[in-house]
Amino acid sequence: MSVKRVNYFTHQFLREHDFKAEQEYHVAMRRQHNRMLHGWGVIQGLEVKRKSDHEVAIEPGVAIDNLGREIVLEAPAVVELTLFGPGSHAYVTIAYDEGWEEVDHHVAGGVDGYTRLTELPRIGEQQHEPAKDGAVIALARVHFNENGNIQRIAKEVRTTLEGRGSVVGWMRLPFKPVRLEALRIGEKLVAAKQWEPGVEFTIDTASAYCEKSARGSMAIPVPPGARKVTAFRLCGTTRGKVDVELVRSGWKPEENRGGHHVLLKRTVEREWFDEFVAVEDEELQRLNEFHSLAVSVIADGKTEIWLVAVRYE
Repeated sequence: MSVKRVNYFTHQFLREHDFKAEQEYHVAMRRQHNRMLHGWGVIQGLEVKRKSDHEVAIEPGVAIDNLGREIVLEAPAVVELTLFGPGSHAYVTIAYDEGWEEVDHHVAGGVDGYTRLTELPRIGEQQHEPAKDGAVIALARVHFNENGNIQRIAKEVRTTLEGRGSVVGWMRLPFKPVRLEALRIGEKLVAAKQWEPGVEFTIDTASAYCEKSARGSMAIPVPPGARKVTAFRLCGTTRGKVDVELVRSGWKPEENRGGHHVLLKRTVEREWFDEFVAVEDEELQRLNEFHSLAVSVIADGKTEIWLVAVRYE
């Protein structure tokens, strides 16, 4: 189906539907641009902060929904959260809405109508997490203590749009690990009794290799604006097997502690391998400003690794 826009010429008689068509064209093209190039989520602001035991304040800001519609909150908004019981939680959300305002109501000469259509932010609160389809955007998850007062505000449920589009693609790196001398037993790191050269990779210009076995870890840069990781790739050769683990780590500001989450684990036993793994779970894909990535590799047998790559969006 073709796209049409109004074409003006001298002495043309313009009617109401011509002006509406002009507006609809520009609105539709702008929203298509938003939807296809940027996606949906919070662009700026809309931070949720504790105001009292049962109230939160939402700062002014802008978001885009799944239809490409801009959601603009021009002034701070206060949300009362008195309907949620002790030990529970509530999601604070925002969505697009439209309406008429009386200041734009025009009545004269037998004509009754509104001169403006107002685009409004619709703020809500609910117990269940909204669907991750962008129709309603979650701003925060508010947790209540045993007395029913606000205990903490979790922001990791937000989907943000900083710089999306500029970082879509693969981050490709040669494998340059640091030695993992300590062993992890449960939640504790236990130092090796005696250092052995065999547990360390030898670093070459474009690769890293070991003759018998080695353990190594490497940080993977997260580009500014990246908001999710969608795939991982490891390429090399082995005469034995290679155990690889991709980890999302960083800081949890709501809990004032660090933490890590394993995104994927793989064991490779092919002599020549190009191990590609898609990260399909949306919760595992998610990245925010507190996240970092690292990969650990444990090689058993003669191994050489040439490429580590992560795909970001």
